[in-house]
Amino acid sequence: MHLYGKAPMKSVRFILCMVFILSTSGTTFGHEEGAPFSGAISEPIKVHHAHIEDEQSLNFSFSDNFQKEEDSNKRFAFESSLELATTWNDDFNLGSEVLIPFSNKGNGDDRYALGDIEIWPIKYAFLNQPETILTGAMSISLPTGDKTYGFGEEQTKLGALLFFDQAWRNWFFGANAEFESVVSGPTETEVELAFAVSYSLIKGTDQGVAPSKPNQPIVPVLSLELISENIVSGLEKENDSLTVLPGIQLWSPVSGWQAALGAELPLSAYRNSDYQIHFKLRNHLDWGHWLK
Repeated sequence: MHLYGKAPMKSVRFILCMVFILSTSGTTFGHEEGAPFSGAISEPIKVHHAHIEDEQSLNFSFSDNFQKEEDSNKRFAFESSLELATTWNDDFNLGSEVLIPFSNKGNGDDRYALGDIEIWPIKYAFLNQPETILTGAMSISLPTGDKTYGFGEEQTKLGALLFFDQAWRNWFFGANAEFESVVSGPTETEVELAFAVSYSLIKGTDQGVAPSKPNQPIVPVLSLELISENIVSGLEKENDSLTVLPGIQLWSPVSGWQAALGAELPLSAYRNSDYQIHFKLRNHLDWGHWLK
């Protein structure tokens, strides 16, 4: 399955289609209705939160001077993805997730195509309190991208992930750890660590847990993320990376919409772009609403 054509036009159609779907999906909130989590548990741009809910996210990134390993030309690059997550029970401790990427990060032309889809068939929260959450997950990355044009690596990967959320009044700390290894295709093993800290401008949190749905028209959130990717073995073993990602989020508790903008800057010697600009648009559609 491939989508070809001019990247800007394809991306505009994709954005408009998904915004329309999310905007006509019934009542939603910053956290899913009934979820017991602190409103200060933010949803960073790249660090994944530990809480499990029904949610949908449109992710966009723009890279300056992007360069693939096999292509010496540097260029502007665009990537988008659709992230869909669901919870399987009313305790919000069991769920699944899928990430579907599209990009023009192929071999230097204007194609816009499907990349390698990643599925998290099982997410389970071992600790599931309003301000403290610890979740484990398994991941499967499928070779759905076309390697001929540089949109995939013809690899099937298995991974284990651990997510941690900790909120305190307006503050949030998040941590991710991932171990991923190739089981089919060119051999590679990767370890990723990521951390985030954020401050949500929610009123009235001096005496306890921040409300899941603050009584405010807009809640600004300031965040800072640190992402480390380490290639333990494989052809790209020397291509370890370290980046920092400051960002700002605007959350409308009444409508449930959340928009986040951030700039990711490389700190390591290895880099495949000078910087990346990220934009995310998120909501918490109640999947059960569609099934009634």
